[in-house]
Amino acid sequence: MILAAVLLFGVVVIGWCSPRLLGRLTAGGISPGTALAWWLLTALGVLVGTLVAVLLLALPDHGPAGAITRILHECWAAVGHSGLPGLDPLAGTFAVTAVAIGAARLAVSTARRRKRSTLLHRRHLDVLRLSGARPGPTLWLPDDRPIAYSLGGRDGLIVASHGLAGRLSPRELDAVLAHERAHLRGRHHFLSGCAETLGRVLRFVPLMRELPGAVRLLVELAADRAAAAGHGPETVRSALLSIHAAGGDTALRLRWLTRHAGGPARFPDRVRAVAGGALALFAAPLLTVGLMFTAGLVSCW
Repeated sequence: MILAAVLLFGVVVIGWCSPRLLGRLTAGGISPGTALAWWLLTALGVLVGTLVAVLLLALPDHGPAGAITRILHECWAAVGHSGLPGLDPLAGTFAVTAVAIGAARLAVSTARRRKRSTLLHRRHLDVLRLSGARPGPTLWLPDDRPIAYSLGGRDGLIVASHGLAGRLSPRELDAVLAHERAHLRGRHHFLSGCAETLGRVLRFVPLMRELPGAVRLLVELAADRAAAAGHGPETVRSALLSIHAAGGDTALRLRWLTRHAGGPARFPDRVRAVAGGALALFAAPLLTVGLMFTAGLVSCW
């Protein structure tokens, strides 16, 4: 039980303390795609770490945990597994019940979101057909307002208005459409939906509570970066200003475009992204190993 308890402690530390660190790293100028991957992989690591800890509690003899902690038990028998046998059934039952309830809530929330997304997609297609617009890579609305958005899913599509085309220059219009294509290509709608579901179901965990807002901002920055790579950051900035883009994140997007130019990722950036992603994913088990190793040194000293 010691290994499972320490792993759960590591999960709690990561779940409660990582948002502030991730926020500082994001503000430090790393690419939006890298920051997005770090946020999502940290959340995935917390979920996987929790599941592994529960499995260690529920499996007979705690699965492989006994072999891993045998040396520590010999050095630290007073608080080892043999000294607390009565807690095993209670802890295992509680942990399995909690995970089962959480998994059920996640499944229900995901199914509801998917149903709403499918219904919204169908309604858009119906409205567009009634308006006379023809399905294609971009569906044009006969509306004087500047409108541009995308709908994710298997048949993802971009919706734009004639008012948008009339207000923007051809280069600015191409940049806006490139922004929306980046959303579809990067499956940003799916990632945002997963973050929203986790934030709604696991709101008591600070990491999950902050995840939807962080993902919403980062997918916009990532799409801006993709558009800026092909059309220049000033073009994307001028397009945002021309259509008076709504949302509290617009000012942040404009500042980011002022400081950063779009371009392909350099090799050191890719190495940092991969290394940071691996650290984010395995943060909880790494912290657990460190704590167990430190405890072993102290108890055997």
